[in-house]
Amino acid sequence: MADSFTPDFVHWYERFSDAEDALRCLHIVKLFISASHAISEESSATWFDPDSLDDAALALAGMLDESDSDEALVEIFDYLHLYAEFLFETGRWSGTEEDYFVLHMLLTEEASGELGLPDDIPELSDEEQDRAFQELPVLQLTGRLLEWIGSGKDVTSTGVLRLKDIEGAAGAVGVKARGKKTGKGPLSEGEVDAESLEVGSMHEVPVLREIWAALVDIDALSIGSTRASPGAGAESWNSQDLDSRLQIRREFLTVFLASTVMDSGSMWEEGPRDNATLARVLLKGTTAEPVSVEEIKSAAEIDSTDEVLLAFEAMRARRELTRLADLGLVEADTHYTVPPAVIQCVIPALAMVLAMEDDFEQGLSHGPSDGSAATNHR
Repeated sequence: MADSFTPDFVHWYERFSDAEDALRCLHIVKLFISASHAISEESSATWFDPDSLDDAALALAGMLDESDSDEALVEIFDYLHLYAEFLFETGRWSGTEEDYFVLHMLLTEEASGELGLPDDIPELSDEEQDRAFQELPVLQLTGRLLEWIGSGKDVTSTGVLRLKDIEGAAGAVGVKARGKKTGKGPLSEGEVDAESLEVGSMHEVPVLREIWAALVDIDALSIGSTRASPGAGAESWNSQDLDSRLQIRREFLTVFLASTVMDSGSMWEEGPRDNATLARVLLKGTTAEPVSVEEIKSAAEIDSTDEVLLAFEAMRARRELTRLADLGLVEADTHYTVPPAVIQCVIPALAMVLAMEDDFEQGLSHGPSDGSAATNHR
């Protein structure tokens, strides 16, 4: 099938190199597909399985250049990355968007080189995952919010809850807040457990705004012109089918973590926010070499003028990690570690962040869009 893409691929590839290099890329891809089929007896020209990526690439690298297989491996991954991007951009990718984001993460040099990828993702049975998810505070709070929403709640023309309903929604996620037109502003971390505070919008309520946004993103919550109602994903959330229930929770955690990383950057800077510290801590937290709590604490206390921006970034990361710990998504004893059931969601989440930042940067280089199209990363 890859042969049928040749004319379109060569034209698409012109932004990177010439036709000769494009044809070499396709040649390497076809060899990779053959190697993948020989190893797993499964292959596709429009989708790559991240789990068998390394084995097929290593086998092919040895065939291409036995004297320097490392260099051949880099070339293979570069070509696979370009080819996968072509498939996704042109609508030929036959996997899910999450599949693509995972592959994008694995093949991105910055992620694999600077952050390091987890070597061993724990293998949990469906029943073990289900029990672990039941104990996660963030999923418990989300379930309570869905129960509170019930068959639906009224929203304003801007798609937010009416002020009279903020207290109920905030209470469902464990926050004491109520709506008032002359709100006192966003709640700070230290004020969450204080007496009920007055806010001017549901978006000023921590935890509520993040859970609400994630539910919308996974289609568990649908926002209409006057009402927020359970979406298609809500049925899966409460499903008796274990696979459906686990899948929707994995999607939720992936989106929730991605949003946390994206929102952890500076509120004062234009452009993409600097979220590398939080991303690194999360990814390292899935490995045998997690980042220590003391390291982030020390980095946040630097007062040197030359390192003040790094200190701000560490402070933001520390704040978000504390919040994630309260929600059960991070364990913060002496080191920041990610619970076994959540590890599987970290790479897809960071892949989504990379994809969203790529979209942002492309938007800057191509100027403002006409608003006629938007991507829902799930």
